[in-house]
Parts: sequence; structure tokens; C-alpha cells
Amino acid sequence: MKNLVGIIPAAGKGTRLAPFPCPKELFPVGFQDFKVGDRVEKRPKVISQYILEAMLEAGVERVLFILGESKSDIMEFYGDGNRFGCEIGYLYQERLNGMPTAINLAKPWIGDATVVFGMPDTIIQPGNALKQVLDQHQASAAELSLGLFPTNTPQKFGMVEFDESHNVLSTIDKPTQSELTHMWGCCCWSVEFTDLINSYLIENQDHPKEIVLGDVFERALELGRAVKAVPIDGSYIDIGTANELNNALARFALEETRN
Repeated sequence: MKNLVGIIPAAGKGTRLAPFPCPKELFPVGFQDFKVGDRVEKRPKVISQYILEAMLEAGVERVLFILGESKSDIMEFYGDGNRFGCEIGYLYQERLNGMPTAINLAKPWIGDATVVFGMPDTIIQPGNALKQVLDQHQASAAELSLGLFPTNTPQKFGMVEFDESHNVLSTIDKPTQSELTHMWGCCCWSVEFTDLINSYLIENQDHPKEIVLGDVFERALELGRAVKAVPIDGSYIDIGTANELNNALARFALEETRN
């Protein structure tokens, strides 16, 4: 399937890590091979490159970054996407009023494409995790497919309940306590869900609280839409706090520096 669009939301201010000199999406975490003349060296790899590479592994050729204030460095770093082997465009979210609103900015550019979605301050493993979700999404003809990862900190994530046939039964955002074992960390959806995001925002434009993506997931379930779970045998790593960043830096350090 070629009609794919990757969406990477990067408008947030990253206040839990402030102050810092650049967007957190450009923090170097780990290393990559880099050709210098006739030799290959290890060079730093920015955190958001992991999700971009996961999208390319899934077959995505067009990617939209959604940027906010003080995020122009991301545009300068990735440019038009040519050196990464894809086309990259940028949208500006002037008012930070929730993830669904950010995604909805992209609606005119999405058309009827299938969306592949992931976060720029995370590393999902294995590298083909998004491809697994997309493959299952296409095979099941679902409207929305959630890539799930095991976690023991449900209070930090959107938790997902699903049955033996991998039908999603419910989602709950950052519960204080939960017996659920899997959180969603990436997803794919079809044009019907793109339209649902838009209609949900119109219907709830006077909602007193910030709308989260899980709210739209729940509306899809209420309407009986086909929402599938795709459990991934892997891990979900984010750098939202100083401790999480420290753990990621240690995990992806060069072998000779591990001690």
C-alpha cells in the first residue's frame, strides 16, 4: 500500500525536561553508523529519528511533523526529508489544545490516506513494530489499529483492554491504578477515523477539558467501529522525564562506555 502518511506530533513544550537548549525531539539518544569518506563511524542519533525510521520501515514515504513555538530546529534538522529517503512536510499548531486538534490540522493534507502515527520522544522496539501494526491493520480491514506494549506503570499511559481475538474493548487514559497490562504506543488508522477525529472535535468544541486521543478511541468503540489491538513483543521507551532520559541514554550508550 503506497497511500500512507506518517504523522509525528512535535508541538509540545517538554516542560518536564526544561530548561534545555533545543527541542527534546532533537536530544541525541544512542548512535548510528555514519559514512565519513571510505570509513564508517558511530555518530549520535536524535530521539525523533527512531520513529521516523520505524515509519520508513513500514513503507511510509510522506511524513508530516506538527510543530509548535520554538520548534523550528526540527524543520532545519530534517529539511525536506531527502537525506532520509522520504518527503517531509511541516504544520504549525499555534494553540496547544490537545493531540486530536494537532492531528486534525493535517486533515486537508491526509486525504483518504492511511495514517501511521507515532511519538517523536520515544523508541519503540523492535524496529519493525510499526510495520507489524500496519500489516495487521490492512489484513483485518480495521478502522483503527493500536500497537500495544507491556507496561507496569499504567498511570503514565493510555491503557487498553482487549479480548482473545484482539478486539479493543475499552481504553483508559493514565489510570491511577489498573489491572490492564498493555498501553498503546503507536497506531494506524483509515480515512474513517480521520473523519471521526474531525467530527468529534466539532461536536465537543466547548468541552471544558483538554480532549485526548483516547477520547476519540472511546467514541469509535461507542459507535461500533472496528478497533483492533496489535500486541508487540518488544518495548516502548520514552524520555519524558529526567530519569527516563537517563535510562535511555544508558541503554543506548556505546558498548565501550557501558560501566
